[in-house]
Amino acid sequence: LTERNLQLRKRAKTRNSRDRRDAATKVRYRFEPDPRLAKPPRFSGTIEAIKIGPQKKTGAYVAAVIYRVRRDKLTDRTKTIIYSHGNATDVGAMHFISSVLARSCNVNVVMYDYSGYGASGGIPLEANTYRDIKMVYKYTVEQVAGGDESNIVVYGQSVGSGPSCYIASKRKNVGGLVLHSPFMSGMRVLTPSRALACLDIFPNVDRIKNVQCPVMVIHGQ
Repeated sequence: LTERNLQLRKRAKTRNSRDRRDAATKVRYRFEPDPRLAKPPRFSGTIEAIKIGPQKKTGAYVAAVIYRVRRDKLTDRTKTIIYSHGNATDVGAMHFISSVLARSCNVNVVMYDYSGYGASGGIPLEANTYRDIKMVYKYTVEQVAGGDESNIVVYGQSVGSGPSCYIASKRKNVGGLVLHSPFMSGMRVLTPSRALACLDIFPNVDRIKNVQCPVMVIHGQ
């Protein structure tokens, strides 16, 4: 574990340095989907690859892909989905579902990678996922949703339910919360016992009590 931790810290340092250099020289990014993945239905809007940051405490930049509705289809009620994906994937692998959501629902979609995932810098830690979504949420309000939080829907799938519940419990004006295959908490996935509560992560069951916006839960048996 110590060796793995050192490797992650070394990689984070390298990526943070690269992203700072890119930001200073105003490097622009382009999203190129993996041709081996299923091709989604054509999306008529724009697809923009960006890095959001730096995060004040860690210095990390978060990789994100924004699917924007065409200007002639925008209205004052156009929604923007901030999608926190599940484990073992990234913004590239989520291209199909992002395109389908944006096209079929006529919404903007902000798909991002957590620290340490995909092309994002930083280290994959619970605390960093909270910092990530706070940074992404702020950017989305200012740069995508026109300053109107009520037009933002936070969508969390699996492990993404953790940061999604967190931000929804903090932002009282958010428009909605979708929880796709969420868990009560990290430890409760393994056992209902509270003996190890001090080691628990992503306590969704506690935070959901503080969420004031409409909530939709999608789950199977």
